[in-house]
Amino acid sequence: MKKFFKLQPAFQLQISFFTGMCILLALFHDRIPFVFNFLLLYASLVLFQIFLCNIKNNVFLAFMRDIGLPVFSVLVAFDTIGELIPYLNPRDIDYLLFQLDYLILGFYPYIEFEKLSDPLLTELMQISYCIYYFLPFMIGIYLIKNKKEFYRALFLILLCYYLSYTGYIIFPALGPRYSIPYMFQNELNGIFLAERINYFLNSLEGIKRDAFPSGHVGISLVVLFLMLRYSKKLFWISFIPVLCLILSTIYCRYHYFVDILGGVVLTVVTLLTGNLYYNFWLVKNENSLFKE
Repeated sequence: MKKFFKLQPAFQLQISFFTGMCILLALFHDRIPFVFNFLLLYASLVLFQIFLCNIKNNVFLAFMRDIGLPVFSVLVAFDTIGELIPYLNPRDIDYLLFQLDYLILGFYPYIEFEKLSDPLLTELMQISYCIYYFLPFMIGIYLIKNKKEFYRALFLILLCYYLSYTGYIIFPALGPRYSIPYMFQNELNGIFLAERINYFLNSLEGIKRDAFPSGHVGISLVVLFLMLRYSKKLFWISFIPVLCLILSTIYCRYHYFVDILGGVVLTVVTLLTGNLYYNFWLVKNENSLFKE
């Protein structure tokens, strides 16, 4: 156990999350088809992470430990949890989120945005939505030579991802594009890329209950905070695109307004708890940072 807590917090998190998923699947094994396949996959990720944490002086395996496996794990978790949610928690809460939007705003923003829809605006919003996929790499590349802060950023970003995935299990919701298509009068047509991006994302993600809280908002704001902390230049370059990204989640009908609020809460929880734990870990393990 002492050896576990000497691992970088990011790797502790990887091991803990997928071990927790194995326990969850074992508890609900009787309702999940092909449960053994999921268990085997998650257990393999745990074992591979443990193996990579014990390597020394191997550039390729160090890359796999610090970048390759975290990226792969996030993608695997997103895809597989999306398949598991209907069996783990089949009660969608879209109706509740829909009603909360009206209770808070007095209108439905995704429906109001339809009145403003324009091919050029749709193009901009769909492109903005995709910025999310590049933001973590931007801060990671910037910090790659500063190991202590690179691992802090890695831990915070992974924590935000895995908290959002946990939220999807507890609060399953499809989002407006799937739950209330009958309320929209027109499709969102762009100029050149918008429809291709939408088709690609739909094909890549499928129909998943990944609306609340908004991981797009949570991750983007966490990365924006990290940019503010480490590079004002990156922060100002990314500030307007991130604002457009947040707007695009509603304009493009991916999220409810409440999802955005959930994403903001997700950011706050990630930064507060994540930094608190990482700073505590640094104090207890000041000589445990990898030196490569």
